[in-house]
Amino acid sequence: MKASFEDMYADLLHLVRVPVSLSSDHLEFDLLSPIIRSNAIQLNLAAKLLDSQGNVTNWFNKSAVSLTIPTLDGAPFSLTVRQDVVNAVIVALLPPEEFMVLLDYVLPELARRLKSNIKMISEKAANQLQRTQIVKILTQKTPELLLDYGSAKVAQQIVLEVFATSEVRRPFFTLGIEANSEAQFYTKDDQLMLNLNEISSHRIHLMNSGIGLFNPGLLKDITSEILTSVLIPNENGKLRSGIPMSMIKALGFEAASWSLTKDALVITPASS
Repeated sequence: MKASFEDMYADLLHLVRVPVSLSSDHLEFDLLSPIIRSNAIQLNLAAKLLDSQGNVTNWFNKSAVSLTIPTLDGAPFSLTVRQDVVNAVIVALLPPEEFMVLLDYVLPELARRLKSNIKMISEKAANQLQRTQIVKILTQKTPELLLDYGSAKVAQQIVLEVFATSEVRRPFFTLGIEANSEAQFYTKDDQLMLNLNEISSHRIHLMNSGIGLFNPGLLKDITSEILTSVLIPNENGKLRSGIPMSMIKALGFEAASWSLTKDALVITPASS
């Protein structure tokens, strides 16, 4: 029996150490400590994020920390992934980017509404907007995953600028936006998937203005719609590859389910 247990334990360690591919990066895991609780074995793992060259770019959980570990409730096992590790996955898939959008050609209705909003601030500026007007969007730093029981959000810091034409170099204004998106996890076979819903501008700041000082809150709704129309399809496209959970199938289960605590993502085999 001891030999069988040791063989099973060795096989399990091998499975949890299988690297998880994330675009050009990947996650690797190492055992920190095993804990036997009643009839269950809990493995505390350290995680590290490596780039395409094999260099470690981030370490997680170097020492065992207290996590909200849910009861198994009949599941044969669960994989509890700390919030900062899940966040690192999102960061690897969604690096900072810059977008230049010819708004009148791509999103004409939003271009019309933006002009109407700017007209309330400066009619002179609104009249300078031409069909080649540019909206420049820069996602700054990296997204931050915010977890709670049963729900998740992704917070992003974004800079948005509006240019009257594609030829001018100075924008009408520069806005700093603290934005939130509802994050929805779901599973597809043995893949963990993430989808972002519409972006809301939680806070908006006027960083620079060439059309005089104004309340940036006047542009809160239109900027949220522009960000949702431009960023969400792009980001969801990058998240569509999913996160492979090969351990699920390796242990003989066809699919996985998930749940959220205040500090972790919990993955278990899906009930048949």
